[in-house]
Amino acid sequence: MSKIKKIILKKISPLVGNLLDSLFLTNFSRRGLDHYHGYHQNDYKFNKSSICLIHVPRSGGGTLRKYLKKEKNFLVLNDGSQHYPVSLLCDPQIYRYVTILRNPIYRTISHFYMLTEMKTKVASFGFSNWLINDKLSKNLYCQYLSGHVYENVDERIYNIALSNLKNFYYVIDFNNIEVDLKNLLNKLNLKIDEEVKNYSYKILTNYPKHNEKFEILSKKYNFWDIKLYNEFLELKKNRKINF
Repeated sequence: MSKIKKIILKKISPLVGNLLDSLFLTNFSRRGLDHYHGYHQNDYKFNKSSICLIHVPRSGGGTLRKYLKKEKNFLVLNDGSQHYPVSLLCDPQIYRYVTILRNPIYRTISHFYMLTEMKTKVASFGFSNWLINDKLSKNLYCQYLSGHVYENVDERIYNIALSNLKNFYYVIDFNNIEVDLKNLLNKLNLKIDEEVKNYSYKILTNYPKHNEKFEILSKKYNFWDIKLYNEFLELKKNRKINF
């Protein structure tokens, strides 16, 4: 990427995007920045021996990334890009992916709080308007695990996401993150004796732990992600997934 293009994406596009966002309740101010950081790419390639982390925001991926960096085969894209989906060019049946699954209702609310704290324009319009106007606000697990980012999730994309998930090298349950993370590191021969530390983005504002309105809206807008999450729990219970 040229120096001029970097300046346009990092400095100019957010300014122009903020104006458009204010007028049309969109998220254009993030599009240029996301491209600058290499987020949401689905056409990358990596070696079959590498470990690729599918890091859906607010799922504990920052913590897992910190520990996986000790693994020599850990995949790092575009100078540290963190958020990208399964590659359409690297089938999980052949390539090694890991991820963390969190209850989509609470992941989505946490995602909104993070964007609010980052002062993104589309989040400033409120939770319901964010869900309506930002395609990355809902069913993001299905988008990321299928590789079909920015598409409206339907049964086809859900089934791709579920099929891919079943072939992941390892899936961590957010509610059991410390034990699962240690088990993954042991599987990779990366020993960890100390208590797992939280390296995720810290939200400084003290938002309410439970918000009934947000939870209802999040549930309504995350039908496919919730279905996927429940299927994961069932697969885990019956030991039919790598965890």
